[in-house]
Formats: sequence, structure tokens, C-alpha cells
Amino acid sequence: MIRTLTRLADGLVGAVAPRATAQAAQIQTCYEISCYCSGIRLYKKTCCDLQPCTSCYYVGDGC
Repeated sequence: MIRTLTRLADGLVGAVAPRATAQAAQIQTCYEISCYCSGIRLYKKTCCDLQPCTSCYYVGDGC
């Protein structure tokens, strides 16, 4: 009886744990950092937690 309950509990944890881990991995903080100005053109890049930053890209006039 105890073995059956243990297997059932392990199965429930195994079914729930991967979903919780996947959802936690999707929650991250991203932010923009100014790269440089070229004349009046402003370039920025986006950085997120646990990932490399993107390349610098043009965002508009703002220098």
C-alpha cells in the first residue's frame, strides 16, 4: 500500500514539476541600453537576464 502511494505521489510531482520549471524560465527581465550616437541617430541594444544582449539597432533621433 505504501509503495503504491509513493509511486502515485512521485508521478504527480513528475507531472507538475516540469510545467512549473518551464513557466519560471519564461519570466525574465529585459531592458534597453544605449550603445552609441551617430550624429543625431541613437542606437540601443536589448539585454535580458541569462541571455546575451542583442546587437545595437537604430531607435530614432535622440542624441
